[in-house]
Amino acid sequence: MNHNSYGELNKIGCPALVIGGGCDQIVGGDASRELADAIKSCGLCMYDNLGHAAYEEAKDFNTRILRFLLGQGQSEKCCGAVYKEV
Repeated sequence: MNHNSYGELNKIGCPALVIGGGCDQIVGGDASRELADAIKSCGLCMYDNLGHAAYEEAKDFNTRILRFLLGQGQSEKCCGAVYKEV
């Protein structure tokens, strides 16, 4: 089975947040950047030294999600990595 919805990502109109790991050995860190670039109003938080399971590895993951959902913290740095403003 193969499914590719990349061409549909630009239709997402609500704020979104992509969190990725720079050491992701499953899809690679560039995949997170590419995904965030394709979605309008999308923030990007890259943990440079984490992998595919950044959600389990990052100590501040839940705080980042909560801040995003509350509309706070969109312009701060994420672990010294890239955080693209929403």
